[in-house]
Amino acid sequence: MSAPAGYAGALALPEARSAGFAELLRWELRHIGRSRLLWTVLGLLFAAMLWGAHSGAALHRGQDRAIERSRASDLAWTQQILERARRYAEPAAEPVPYWQDPTDIAGFSRYFLRAHSYKPNLPLSALAVGGSDLTPTRLPVKLETPFGVEPAYDFENPRALGLGRFDLGFVLVYLLPVAVIVLIGLLATFERDHGMLRLIAAQRVGPRAWLGARIAAIFAWLAPAALLGLAISLFSAGADLGAAVPELIASAALVVAYLAFWAALGFVVVSAWPGAAGAISLMSAVWAVLAIGLPLLGSGVAARLGDAPTPIAYVDAQRRANDAIAGERDALLTRDFRARADLSAALDKIGGLDYATRLSFLAPELERRLQPLRDRQESARSVRERWSQWAGFVAPPLGMEQALARLAGTDAERHRRFEHQTAAYQRQLRDWFYPRIQRQIAAPTPRPRADSYGRMNFFEFDAIPAYAWNEAPAWSRVTGALPTALWLALLAAALGGWALRRLRQWPAEL
Repeated sequence: MSAPAGYAGALALPEARSAGFAELLRWELRHIGRSRLLWTVLGLLFAAMLWGAHSGAALHRGQDRAIERSRASDLAWTQQILERARRYAEPAAEPVPYWQDPTDIAGFSRYFLRAHSYKPNLPLSALAVGGSDLTPTRLPVKLETPFGVEPAYDFENPRALGLGRFDLGFVLVYLLPVAVIVLIGLLATFERDHGMLRLIAAQRVGPRAWLGARIAAIFAWLAPAALLGLAISLFSAGADLGAAVPELIASAALVVAYLAFWAALGFVVVSAWPGAAGAISLMSAVWAVLAIGLPLLGSGVAARLGDAPTPIAYVDAQRRANDAIAGERDALLTRDFRARADLSAALDKIGGLDYATRLSFLAPELERRLQPLRDRQESARSVRERWSQWAGFVAPPLGMEQALARLAGTDAERHRRFEHQTAAYQRQLRDWFYPRIQRQIAAPTPRPRADSYGRMNFFEFDAIPAYAWNEAPAWSRVTGALPTALWLALLAAALGGWALRRLRQWPAEL
């Protein structure tokens, strides 16, 4: 007996339909959001970001306090010099030696001048320590130091410096990919390991939509959490976020692009349908190659680039040049005196010049003789820096580390500008002091009193040029970091496209 047509229509099942990507993504977001693994990984990552940000900020606060102490010490020294100059105007039985006399222009320039250059930390310096634990933030500036930079060292454990400091940049560059590896390796292979993949493949859903929605959901949870953790960590560490908005936005773009790269890399790995152990092992091996292997290889190659003398060879060359100049001292001074109209008639005074006055002629001569070695050093340094920049595109963790340090102001390029500005400040001091020192040779300033304790030919303490740090604009740091973010985004798109191409059909061994 057949059923009526209307009754048959009432019993008809709804036609099966395919689940769309948006629907799958919404389901995956809810499903992954309830995962204890996700919140455990995010909690550990957030704790590491807080710790790293406070570690870097503590280092930079200590450096800033050291700068303030140095400024205060220089100011107190200047007040002491002014008081001594007032006392030295009084009569005395015999004059004070010039190296103890701050009212003697030559003695002051060699033995009393205290000048420093300073490299203050930027508001977003807690983002990455970079090289700031290895490079000084203040340098003593002396007139006779070749090329302006007087070596300065802070006493720290060399083993600790070799290992590096645990900072926010370390968490973002090295631990954030580990979080991606763990989440993708365990969550994207769960059905494969539990024999459920065949049931999913039997539904009206394609492998691209299903696995793509899973990876996109993991990324959609990780990216906002990482950005929120970044902002909270920097704020809690005392960073002035309002004064570094462009750098903060650029760092957020970097983090998202870097996360996208590692998520896309994980997408490629799981598109081969491995189990959890295989996926995590392969992604960990790739992480080790990109984060450790390639940077070590690049460092070894970069050390052999250029024609720079070794530090020992440079010190030896400087010693030899000093010895040669000491032997040729009178001949060099005679040459310089004869070349100047105001000193050509004072050749008979060469033998009686004090050491500080002679240095005003011989210190530039030492620089001239060392200039070829200095040029080789600078050339090799430029080659290594260019090599490092290109290596950052081959090894994304290295490029990410460099970009974060640039935004934080702890990169090698900013320190190099600091050294160049220090050398320029030294030349400014020389241009101010040397004419005044050398003017005393042919036309010495008469003593105000014949029996004064000091020489009394220098009172321009307040007119001495002061160092002024010239900071690069924020847009230069942002534009320097954006190529890395764009490159990471392009890599993520290329890897994502590769994974989608591999996922044209379900695996045959289901």
